[in-house]
Amino acid sequence: MAEVLASRRREQERLIELARSYAERLSVRVPLAAAAVVGSVARGDFNVWSDVDVVVVAEPLPTRSPERSGLLLEDAPAGVQPVGFTPEEFEAAWRARNPLVREAVGLGVVLAGKDFLARYEPRPIHSSPPS
Repeated sequence: MAEVLASRRREQERLIELARSYAERLSVRVPLAAAAVVGSVARGDFNVWSDVDVVVVAEPLPTRSPERSGLLLEDAPAGVQPVGFTPEEFEAAWRARNPLVREAVGLGVVLAGKDFLARYEPRPIHSSPPS
């Protein structure tokens, strides 16, 4: 059992390193405010079909989805799925309690921009709004 767990941990570390390398390559072309692995890889409950979800906060980013996706996917290796926000979009998504943004702050594996993400107080992803 210990070997199975160790093997799983090594695979998680490999996937996070894949995302880290992606974020480093992307940062050469786009100034990153932050990047964090979220989803099943960050939580450790991934499977062989899981993508490595990466929240990217950068500026500038194209406004239109096709151009934004093209920019973010240009350096992405197979299996890495970036989701991009400008800092303003990230802030608005935080205020709107966007689960992906909340997960990046509360549970994400930070690849870049630790100081940017530290400005947001982690709260439970599925908590009720204050009364």
